[in-house]
Amino acid sequence: RERSHCERWRPSALLRRRERERERMSSGVASSTGRGKQIQRVGDGNDDDEFTESERRERRQRSGSSGSAGAGDGDGVVVVAARVVRTHPRKVATVFLWMLGLFCMFFAPAPIRITPAMEAKYQQKMDAVANLSGSFIKTSAELDKLGAELSQAQTWWWYFKSEDRKKVNEIRERMEPFEKELDHLHKERYRLESEARNELGLWSEAGLRETKDVFWSSYNRGKRQAKVGIIWDLVWEMFRSDNYEDSVNFLFRIIWILVSNAVMFLFAATIAFMFRVVPVIRSFNPGLLSGILFYLLALLAALSTIGTIV
Repeated sequence: RERSHCERWRPSALLRRRERERERMSSGVASSTGRGKQIQRVGDGNDDDEFTESERRERRQRSGSSGSAGAGDGDGVVVVAARVVRTHPRKVATVFLWMLGLFCMFFAPAPIRITPAMEAKYQQKMDAVANLSGSFIKTSAELDKLGAELSQAQTWWWYFKSEDRKKVNEIRERMEPFEKELDHLHKERYRLESEARNELGLWSEAGLRETKDVFWSSYNRGKRQAKVGIIWDLVWEMFRSDNYEDSVNFLFRIIWILVSNAVMFLFAATIAFMFRVVPVIRSFNPGLLSGILFYLLALLAALSTIGTIV
């Protein structure tokens, strides 16, 4: 037994046993590491997929913002413009209307082109207007003659004198038919001119030119009034009893006089244009919707121009 016990514990036997235990342990560790590597591969595959997806998203954003030299820049501008419109709709609408008004005032061509046939019809009807000039001259001369007699008859206290009052009434009765005839001639001339302008059209070059002439005449009148107001305010400023402490306050006062007069009288010129352009539109005898649209565009152009000048 002792021999067998010694043989069992010989070094070679111990070495073989230890080698078997190492093999079992190494096989267990290998199996466990194999499973861990498989799990790690699966996780790494998902990370790679997520990483590639994020890369794709970044590439998409970069291409949308910068893009290539041609189409990419255009797409970026469109994206930025759409974002500005969504965030500031009122400001964008205001800027758009202001630019539209300036375009209508300075750069917009006439929607209707005047043809030779239209111009011939216009000239034919304007010749009929010219034929009324003889009747105007004759009627106006008679009225001037009777007006001179009326002024001679209206002496001092003529209303309380029966003879003078009778004479004045007689002259007025003689003037009445000539006044009616002159009024009829004015209406006839307005009708013929309206028909002649209607041959050209409100949206033609003639309508736009006449509307612009009315605006610039109103603007020049407002500018002259602003100059007169500035001069009078500066004159009265020299006679103020209170003295300013320094020259800075005086300079601000002068600037205020200039700006306030310019803004006030140009705004008054715009209001005057709002009323003066209505007879011009009516003289072309347009349709209702056409006339309203033309009036709104004319008013928009006037406000945009005055706002730019101010």
